Amino acid sequence: MRILVTGASGKLGSQIVESLAEKIPTSHIIAGVRDTQSEKAEAFIGQGIEVRETDFEKKDTLVQAFQGIDRVFIVSTFGDADSSIRQQTNAVEAAVEARVAQIVYSSAPRADVSEFFLAGIHRIREEIIKASGISYVFVRNNWYVENELGTIQQCLNGAPWVTSAGTGHVGWVYRPDLAEATANVLIGDGHDQKAYELSGENLTQQQFVGALNEVTDKDIPLLAVDDAAYGEMLTGAGLPEDLVTILVMTQQGIREGGLENTHSDLEMLLGRKPTSVKEALQQLLS
Repeated sequence: MRILVTGASGKLGSQIVESLAEKIPTSHIIAGVRDTQSEKAEAFIGQGIEVRETDFEKKDTLVQAFQGIDRVFIVSTFGDADSSIRQQTNAVEAAVEARVAQIVYSSAPRADVSEFFLAGIHRIREEIIKASGISYVFVRNNWYVENELGTIQQCLNGAPWVTSAGTGHVGWVYRPDLAEATANVLIGDGHDQKAYELSGENLTQQQFVGALNEVTDKDIPLLAVDDAAYGEMLTGAGLPEDLVTILVMTQQGIREGGLENTHSDLEMLLGRKPTSVKEALQQLLS
């Protein structure tokens, strides 16, 4: 069985490749990257992993890359709605043309029903995959602990933890756990037409900060504000308007339950307890 991982030079994709390399011969793994001359691509080749060009804007590269592939991991691409749908369509059509047997796609929590603003585009992408007729598995990843590293650094430099998310819960999850779970899906059987919710423990912002304080032996305060004040603070810090809008909407979505872990399949796919937020922070900040 030959498995191709798109986005293999990215943080999640590269960790999926690394996890696969611990489980199956590297001759069965293909790393899909946009730049086959990059340092990351060279590192894969050094491990005995074949590298193929996979540019989601160039469907012909995908069709060529998917030749002889049994299962493909399609990473979520970022951009506006039109480009995201175009890129997803290119990838799925290429998989059909290359007769790929199974697509594993990294989606968002409860993408089929969630009103969280980031879920909408994933819902469309899932429908594109379903309509292809190819066997699929959706791994619906919750919020990475790693997403908070920039904010954590600011707090370690003396800033408070500012939030407008109220008491909303987030199923924060450690990215290497997601990579390992996805690798297990890619090499496993019995996952056809499944959607797996991959989340960690439910924590409020205050509980997350509490774990951070335990790990760092700091006393970082939490500053609760409303959305307007949160946006004004981000703008005052020099962030671009588009990013401010996304960050404010994220806080609102958390407050409304958009990232709460109502059910998780992570432990089942890992075959062990997932890494806790505290353990993840210890790893990331050590």
